[in-house]
Amino acid sequence: MSYSMRRKNLVSELNLMVVGNSGVGKTSFIRTLFGTLQLRASALKSLHKPDSSNSTTTSSKGSITPDNRPTSPTSPTSPTTGNGIGTKANGTKDSVGYATGPLERTLNSFEALFEIEESSEKINLTMVDTPGFVGTDEVVDTHCDEILAYLEYQFDLTLAEERKVRRNPKATDNQIHACLYFIDHKGPQLGLSEADIHILKRLGTRVNLIPVIARADTLTRAQTKRMKLAILKDAVQNQIQFFQFLSPKLAKQLLDQETPKKGINHAEGEEEDEEEDEEEDEDEDEDDDLDPEILEEKALLQSMTPFTVISQEEGVEVQDEKGNRIQGREFPWGTLNCLDSKHCDLSGLRSALLLSHRSELKEITYGFFYEKYRTERLMARTKSQHIQHLKDQTKSGPTTPSGLKNKESMLSISSGAPIAGPWEE
Repeated sequence: MSYSMRRKNLVSELNLMVVGNSGVGKTSFIRTLFGTLQLRASALKSLHKPDSSNSTTTSSKGSITPDNRPTSPTSPTSPTTGNGIGTKANGTKDSVGYATGPLERTLNSFEALFEIEESSEKINLTMVDTPGFVGTDEVVDTHCDEILAYLEYQFDLTLAEERKVRRNPKATDNQIHACLYFIDHKGPQLGLSEADIHILKRLGTRVNLIPVIARADTLTRAQTKRMKLAILKDAVQNQIQFFQFLSPKLAKQLLDQETPKKGINHAEGEEEDEEEDEEEDEDEDEDDDLDPEILEEKALLQSMTPFTVISQEEGVEVQDEKGNRIQGREFPWGTLNCLDSKHCDLSGLRSALLLSHRSELKEITYGFFYEKYRTERLMARTKSQHIQHLKDQTKSGPTTPSGLKNKESMLSISSGAPIAGPWEE
């Protein structure tokens, strides 16, 4: 088989999760996004096949029949097997029904799998819809614990696969590559609430965070601008790291490209510029091959963050001025198109997730978040081995100098240096 044929048959995995307060439109977002997707031919064919059984089955050719792979040891995965291990029972067929059937409140998490094609690329898109945060701080904390357990279990699946002598070349990527956190702008204060800050700080240790302002059709342009600035300010003050579409280094590179170099008359200024150039030469070598258009696209996406989202109106067929059916909402003053960049940022967010930044999200998930989790697991394992060793020595006799040495090494392991973020210099 030729390289072009192999590439044509490659299927990329993209796993996204939506999280936020109850009633902010997370499920509506998934339903609106589904309306923009192009299902693959194999998925479309199977949609018309009669469903002979409601039980979970797996196709030998990996078609759209529900998948048996485990996803989470506990909630928020439904359904679960007898031993408490969640199974991914929702294939494209079930997911299409979820995205097009009656809109209901999400009480249990649902994994919607869509086999799609985007710009001639085959993608298995999994959208994890979670129940909204509601209730006391203790209830919210418990819900957050469940989401973190889910995220970590996906890492455990990767860790278990990597420990095998013979790894499965067709192993599925279960890791969540991005978490879309929906922020309710109707709160009592502008920006992030205390609950938002607490949740984001916890989730940010395990997944790429992309902030989304829900129900943006109720905001004016001035209100949207103030809201975005307030969210970013709160994130900086509370050390919350959102996914960076344009890193500070690339932002400086773009600025240097757009700003004409001005001549400096005095010798001191020339010396300072030469010193800065020498320091930055090595750092910029890796980014010299980036096309200016790519840098501009990254800058545009970074300027959109947090992304405003407007979901389609349910149960109503909306048409534009030419009579074409669109995903939008009708108002007395006119029609709103959810994919119009003048109305909201849904189109830009969709493009970033499915095309321009899909690979980068996956690379950071594996190279940073998974490696960080793997390191923590190994350190904890080493620490427990040292503790057990000290206990064994205590049982066998008094503590020896070598035992003290082991205890010191154990303490040095438990107080290791923190791992820097993926965008920190």
